[in-house]
Amino acid sequence: MGDDKLVETEEYLNKWSEQKVSYNKRDLLTYAVGIGCDELNYVYEHDADFAAFPTYPIVLTFKGTDQDVVDFPSEAMSEGPSMPPLPGIKVGLDGERYIEKIAPLDVDGGELTVKSRIIGVHARGSGASVEKEELIMDSNGKVIYKIISGAFLVGAKGFKDSGITNSEKVDIPKRAPDSVLEMPTTKNQAQIYRLSGDYNPLHVDPGFATMSGFKEPILHGLCSLGITAHAVIKQYCDGQASGFKAIKGRFAKPVFPGDTLVVEMWKEGDKIIVQSKSKASGDVCINNAYILLNTGAKL
Repeated sequence: MGDDKLVETEEYLNKWSEQKVSYNKRDLLTYAVGIGCDELNYVYEHDADFAAFPTYPIVLTFKGTDQDVVDFPSEAMSEGPSMPPLPGIKVGLDGERYIEKIAPLDVDGGELTVKSRIIGVHARGSGASVEKEELIMDSNGKVIYKIISGAFLVGAKGFKDSGITNSEKVDIPKRAPDSVLEMPTTKNQAQIYRLSGDYNPLHVDPGFATMSGFKEPILHGLCSLGITAHAVIKQYCDGQASGFKAIKGRFAKPVFPGDTLVVEMWKEGDKIIVQSKSKASGDVCINNAYILLNTGAKL
């Protein structure tokens, strides 16, 4: 196929879309319980140090401004930028996430604005990686979070690469981990996590999971990422959200509810290189991952 017949993707880049999202204090509690937190500063609204768990904003574009159950995909999910019409797509998978906290969320909740754009479309193995940048802004227009999402579109072909990529290879240091924490999940972990807005039936419906090629419903990848962040914050931030600056990770293998995540950590200054494994299978589930700490965090 000549270049003149390839789908042009550059025209889909850097076209900002805007949507309103909102959350309340109950949403913060629900999310924290959904990733296994039991620390009072995340699960008790009257605790003196009550704070939003720092990866919470990742669920906002699933729910939009809704406070009830939504369909999947939700109406809010359709409000993002237009995706390029790549031929041959068989299925879309969550590939990577980068979540950067620029300022803490207001624990009393509120309405926020999310601006998003496609920043890159690149051939990767048997498909395409499409990367999207989201800027979450408060009522004054101040950016408080930046999120970059990478979706892997299996089977995509016949297109031109364009834009930039935030993907990077994160090498594991050639030494034993500096810290290891085991983070158990419960059999109903996905049933709790989905209440934060990601109602994909893959995570709760056995029939749908089987049809999708899994033996049973799998845990949300973003739940596993939150659990990984929880382990690092416990170990290196004295459990405080203020110690967190950013997290980056790639979803390598599924986690099943009831599995224990073994989170291995290597401290490299203010960067904690991390990978999470399923204790049951030994599979690495989160890789190419690190968490950046705020300078001055309790270590």
